[in-house]
Amino acid sequence: MRVLPFDYAVLNLTRRPWRTLLTAVSSALVAGLLVAAASFVRGLEKSYEATAEPDTAILLSAASMKDVVRSSIAPAVADYVAADVKGVLKIGVAPDGSGGVAAVSPEIHMASYVRLGEAPPANGANGAASSTQDPKYEAFLRGVTPRAFLVHPAVTLTSGALPRDDEVLVGRLAAKKLGVPEDALAIGRTVRIEGSAWKVAGTFAAPGTTFESEIWAPLAPLRGFSKRDDLSAVFVRVADADAFSDLELFARRRLDLELLYMPTRSYYQELAAYFAPMRMLAWAMAILIGVAALLSGANTLNAAVQERGRELATLRALGYRGFSLAWSLAQESVVLAAAGGLLGLALARLLVAGSSVRLAMSAFSLEVDAICVIVGLGGVLLLGALGTVPAALQVLRQPVATALKAE
Repeated sequence: MRVLPFDYAVLNLTRRPWRTLLTAVSSALVAGLLVAAASFVRGLEKSYEATAEPDTAILLSAASMKDVVRSSIAPAVADYVAADVKGVLKIGVAPDGSGGVAAVSPEIHMASYVRLGEAPPANGANGAASSTQDPKYEAFLRGVTPRAFLVHPAVTLTSGALPRDDEVLVGRLAAKKLGVPEDALAIGRTVRIEGSAWKVAGTFAAPGTTFESEIWAPLAPLRGFSKRDDLSAVFVRVADADAFSDLELFARRRLDLELLYMPTRSYYQELAAYFAPMRMLAWAMAILIGVAALLSGANTLNAAVQERGRELATLRALGYRGFSLAWSLAQESVVLAAAGGLLGLALARLLVAGSSVRLAMSAFSLEVDAICVIVGLGGVLLLGALGTVPAALQVLRQPVATALKAE
């Protein structure tokens, strides 16, 4: 079977430059959208996967419905676990096996409002500052002790120092979560939480996790200012997998504490599953726009075939079969889709990579990895190939004599 040279398909793209340009831009937008959707879905999934540690479990209140914010357990649980559960990881153990600090982290998790800077002067009839002068921002607070860094190894102090009683640590994405400039949470700045003023002592990073959108405060002062005499949860890091069964047995045996045991992997998997409808919605929007681009591309190529009816009929009269012409049309469409797709990948790399998304009480960064590139470029190439089908069918069905006589 005689096949038209590849140069013929490429030269045809230059015959109508404006149509070619507009189609390429459309392909670029679709590729960029597919990359953005893939980056959003993968970023959301990976943020919870990375937060879970394979050697860590969480103890919650049995009545909390697995919601750490609603959970309330006794403050002594952390000490009970460290003393009674074998297999808890100990850091800094001496060569003779003595000493060491148990990797058990008592924590408070709470959603609260944060105000920035010193309180503005009171005004108005009730002597209070107006909301425009003193806006408040939703934040996720975590009350911790220094042992939290033993249990959450992904967290690294990047600047400043560990907080004292009137200081806090802020995550790398905390400003993004609050929707404020980065310098609003710079070291030395003041934030007001639960009616008290706190200084920012330092910043921390935990790449790819939900920790980065949080504000960490010392446990004891936060309990005092929030008027709580309980804990939200206790995170426990174990030395080996067999210790998980010991920890679960402890939770079931101590009925007086009313504890629920969960490996952090299971806990964060359930949190990620909560956002499954949002991930499906992101894919649905990308697919709908892809279908619209497919129909538009197919209509454009079909109109081009009608304009070139006599040309294509002449080629068939010269001995080229219909499948050869359809293959040449497919080459035109795929080459144009590939060019637009590469442009879309470049735009996505520029605009999407490194940006962050606020979601509920957390935030996460978007990355353009290999999977996102495959989804974006592969999607537009598939749309380019499918868009050729109506035009190819028209070429195959149209009689040569009729096409030659067409005006």
